[in-house]
Amino acid sequence: MKKKVTVLIIDDVDQSKIIDALNKQLKRTCEFEAISIRTTDVELREDGSDHLDVIKLKERIKDLISSKHINWALTDFNLSEDDIDGIDVVEILTELRKNLKIIMYSGNRKAVVKRVLGKVKLQEATEEEIVEAVRKLMEYQIIDYVKRDEYKDKLIELINRDDEPTVHDYFLEQLRQHSEMEFKSCYAPLKGKTLGEIADMIEKQSDKRVDSWTQELVEQTIAYLVKINE
Repeated sequence: MKKKVTVLIIDDVDQSKIIDALNKQLKRTCEFEAISIRTTDVELREDGSDHLDVIKLKERIKDLISSKHINWALTDFNLSEDDIDGIDVVEILTELRKNLKIIMYSGNRKAVVKRVLGKVKLQEATEEEIVEAVRKLMEYQIIDYVKRDEYKDKLIELINRDDEPTVHDYFLEQLRQHSEMEFKSCYAPLKGKTLGEIADMIEKQSDKRVDSWTQELVEQTIAYLVKINE
């Protein structure tokens, strides 16, 4: 069975041609799906303005990925905005999905370094300041940073090199496919949560209740297997 791969692409320019090319090149190796968000869409503008509304962007991302297990997220650094760039998008992504693997691309890679360094000029940056900038990028879960015209080939390379999904990945994927379903039984502390909310809790490692629930699920599954094999 082909592995399932879902990616999220965020750009200020339509990426349909790239997505079509990805589909053609990956159709033999995996079940590929791309979710695309164009930041210049009118629906993402601030009311009565030409500026990108970050809150609307976050809600759009949240809505589109709520029932999906995202393997990779890609974002352009340059989004044709005066005060919003790819780093802001990455911060939204890591807030929504803590362990999401991210690729950033740009036609001007020096701009990213300058953005991370802040007010410090690259030529004047100390070793400590550069190390701190690298740490920031690591915290953002940016797996790779490539030129704009190279991101398609880099994504294909990473997908083909990536291991088969783990049981953990498959579990999260199944929960997200039923993200709106309310949890009503089996484990009282999580009663009333949606399966999507539980998936978020597992991914963010934000609540020990999900660890207890997962352990109980394993115990019940083993008990069932033992029973039907008696």
